[in-house]
Amino acid sequence: MSSHDPREPHHRTPDHSSPPSAASAGAPAPGAAAHPALAALGQIPLDQPLGHVLQQVCDLASQVLVDVDALSVTLVDEAGGARSAAFAGVVAATLDERQYEDGFGPCMDAARSGGVVRIRDTDADATYPGFSALAHRHGVTSVVSVGVPWADRVVGALNLFSTGGAVLDDDSVEVAGVFAGYAGAALAHAALLTSTAEHAGQMQEAMRSRAVIEQAKGVLVAALGLEPEAAFAELSRRSQRTNTKLRDVAAQVVGQALEAHADPGVDADGGDRA
Repeated sequence: MSSHDPREPHHRTPDHSSPPSAASAGAPAPGAAAHPALAALGQIPLDQPLGHVLQQVCDLASQVLVDVDALSVTLVDEAGGARSAAFAGVVAATLDERQYEDGFGPCMDAARSGGVVRIRDTDADATYPGFSALAHRHGVTSVVSVGVPWADRVVGALNLFSTGGAVLDDDSVEVAGVFAGYAGAALAHAALLTSTAEHAGQMQEAMRSRAVIEQAKGVLVAALGLEPEAAFAELSRRSQRTNTKLRDVAAQVVGQALEAHADPGVDADGGDRA
């Protein structure tokens, strides 16, 4: 087989060249740069659920990549588990699931390496024979997976599937890199929102804890005639003795004080002060 034969299967070592980022891929395939879908890509609001953003990335990519008949975005978590966060075309989801079950395939390799993995001809591929045979049975003739970068690590891949007999070439890979870069930006934004929300939640919880502790100190000051510092020490003693969080002990004291207000027969300090 000639080295120039377009149907030649790729080498057993997948092509792990780095995909262009959204910032660096400034010159997509001829004609693609003017495509309205590329302009729309930069206008996708990132303050939506991540799945919605990635689905829009898939849908817009399918408009630009005319030789691509199905697409998907694979995400890989820290434990190595993979899932399809978005897809366009049922065959993409079907072939993704096969790879997730096997733990092996072009999209898995691209997701792990951050590079580009190609199957030029599924009928003549020797690197992923099981996957390629299944893809060929589904009418898929060429596959490209491009790693989705985020910061200094890779979290997934953008996967392209062609059923038209055309080999997905360097132009397709270049344009796919633009969309993969935007998918990475969406992931970074989602992570930032999660981190910010978690921090805000932690701050709110800390403020609620401090408030109930101050209320409990006030209860003990009134009920037992303690100074504020001694009241806090009493709360700490009860927390240690019962192996209960200080906030929970304080909430019990406040709750019992409320009960005592409603029923004078209840001890207002919740106390077992020894």
